[in-house]
Amino acid sequence: MKKTVLITGIKRIGGYICEYLLSKGYNVSAVYRRSVGYVKDIDSENLFLIKADLSEHSTYREVVDKTWERFGRIDAFIHLASPYYRTPIGEVTEESFYDHFKPIAEAFLFISQYCADYMLENAGDVKGRIIAFGEWAVTNTPYKGYVSYFVSKGALHTAVKVLAKELAPHILVNCIALGPVLRAEGMSEEEWEGLLKRTPLRRKVPLEDIGLLVDYLLKVEGMTGEIIHLDSGRHIAGSGI
Repeated sequence: MKKTVLITGIKRIGGYICEYLLSKGYNVSAVYRRSVGYVKDIDSENLFLIKADLSEHSTYREVVDKTWERFGRIDAFIHLASPYYRTPIGEVTEESFYDHFKPIAEAFLFISQYCADYMLENAGDVKGRIIAFGEWAVTNTPYKGYVSYFVSKGALHTAVKVLAKELAPHILVNCIALGPVLRAEGMSEEEWEGLLKRTPLRRKVPLEDIGLLVDYLLKVEGMTGEIIHLDSGRHIAGSGI
């Protein structure tokens, strides 16, 4: 039976991961809020699309159960869902905070918990794998103006470590802390080039690198609780602001 991966957040990088995993022979259950990006053009019986708003707690169990009903197993959960917009200190509201926190951190915790119930039915010593997509700046030097985003990503990083211990020895939990991959919506080309020049490697992270690292984390058996920087070395350069 093919292994099944549940992915949340498929508009940009998540869309690439969907396509990559389908090419590797996985079943993919992909959760989106508004846009499915270019995933909508993928014609595959192994791709199952679920529309859900991860700011609503009631959807967490729903997306897991629907994945199980469609494919009959869950082997991995990859969490990319992540709002990203400015919330400078003094302008943070309850709404803007929970607009970040719920889909980034709360959804990760509860969906992981519900996935684990199904993963533990799988055979073998390693029964499941969970991968979160974090943020390089959380572990080093967060930049100004994105309070709600960084606090939420910080909670996500903590959840990775907590769940790695709670779900051991049968479920591995790791995190990829990304740097510059795709130019953010609303960012000018000049700003993007300036950002890349501040990385030691002076270039963006290739999407192919993300696919390779995800593939590795879906196969490795001796790693859990790790936060791996894939950021063109930006974490050693800092934010500069």
